Amino acid sequence: MNYYWTDCPKCGCQVTVQYTDERGHLLGSVRRWSADRAINDGRRIEAGTARDGAGGFATACVCGAPVAVPAQPSAVSDASIRL
Repeated sequence: MNYYWTDCPKCGCQVTVQYTDERGHLLGSVRRWSADRAINDGRRIEAGTARDGAGGFATACVCGAPVAVPAQPSAVSDASIRL
């Protein structure tokens, strides 16, 4: 699983995009939360979201503002770790 963190310029919330690339299809979700935690919600990344020429992709915050996700994620979990 890949993770990208940013702040939304429209709603001011903290945003994380969690995603994986399964056979060329991006799967994942967008979560947002406000500093006071009054807002805490999310949504799926839309089906058909494709990578751009640089390897990143565009999605949207839950509020609708565009979020550009770069090719290099903020963090990557190790799928080989089993609990």
